[in-house]
Amino acid sequence: MLLRSRRRVATGEDARRATVPRRRSRAGPDRLAALPEDILQDILLRLPAKSVLRCRAVCRSWRRLASDPAFLLDHHRRQPELALIRSYRAFDASDALPSLETLHIRSAQFRPLFFGFPKQFGTHFPARASCDGLFVFGQCICNPTTRQWAPLATGPSPHAGTVVALYQHHPSGEYRVLYWTRWNPDENWSSQHAYCVLTVGTNQPRSVGYPGHGGRRGIHIFGAPVLVNGSLHLHWRERFGVRYHMILAFHTVAETFRHMSPPAAVEPRHAMQLLEMGGKLAASIGKDDMTGLTIFVLQEHDIWTYHYQIKLPVMDNMHFQQEHGS
Repeated sequence: MLLRSRRRVATGEDARRATVPRRRSRAGPDRLAALPEDILQDILLRLPAKSVLRCRAVCRSWRRLASDPAFLLDHHRRQPELALIRSYRAFDASDALPSLETLHIRSAQFRPLFFGFPKQFGTHFPARASCDGLFVFGQCICNPTTRQWAPLATGPSPHAGTVVALYQHHPSGEYRVLYWTRWNPDENWSSQHAYCVLTVGTNQPRSVGYPGHGGRRGIHIFGAPVLVNGSLHLHWRERFGVRYHMILAFHTVAETFRHMSPPAAVEPRHAMQLLEMGGKLAASIGKDDMTGLTIFVLQEHDIWTYHYQIKLPVMDNMHFQQEHGS
C-alpha cells in the first residue's frame, strides 16, 4: 500500500543500507602516538633487541627514537652481559668460515650471533674488538643488532691483525681504536711496538707512545683487553726467550700507559687469563695439568689477593683433549 505523500517510500534495499554503518572519513586519534616520548622510550628500553627492530617499522617517530645513538647505547647497557666465543665452523664441505657466538651461562647454550660474515668483514680476523655492542671486523665497524656497518676509517685503516681494542673516549663521546704498529728506528730487520689511536670514521691516527715492552723481538697479546675503572688491561708476553706474564694498562681518558705486575704466584709456564669480577680486575692462573684454577683479585695500590680456587674435573679434561687431539 502506497502512502499518498510526497515522501519517497522506503524500500527494502534502502532499509538494508540504513543498517550498514558508514565508514569513518577520518581515522581516529592514534593513542600510541599521543604517548609522551619519555614514556615511549622507557617502554622500548624494556623490550628485547628484535622487538625494538620491529618497532622501528611502526612509524617515523618510532624509527627516529629507536635509531637514536643515545637510545641504542642505553638499551645495550640494560641487556645481560654475554660471553663471546670466536671460532671457525664448517658451513659446507669446502670451507670453514669464522663464527661468532654468545654463551648463555645459565642455560649453558651457545647461540650464533652471525651465520657467517659478509665478505667485506674478511675471513682471517672475524672479530678483533668490541665495545658497547659494536664490533670491529677486518677494516669495518658493525652493529650486529641493527645489521649496519661502516668503514673503520675514511682513508687507509689499520691492519686487522694489529687492532688491540675499541673503546669510548668519554670526554668527547668518540669511539676510538687502539692499535699497534712497528717502529723501526734503525731501519733494519728488527722493530718495536708503538701504539696509535684512530677515531672511528676519520683518517687522522696519532701516536700515543711507545710503552717500552717486548724489546726488539715483538710481543704476543693474550685474550681481549679487560676494561676496569676506565683503563684497558692488556695481558702480554714476549714471543721469544723466557715468556714472563706482564700487564699493560691503558687509560682511556688520558690515553697513557702504565706497567703493572701480575700476581706473584704466576710463573712463565702457567696459563693466565685476565677478567673482570665485581668491578675489579682479576686473574685466573692454571698449571700445566689444568686440574684447577686459582683466582686472584687486584685490590688498591696494585696489590693482588687470593680469592678462591676452582677444581676442574680431570676426566672431562682428558675427554676434551682426546676429542680435539691436544
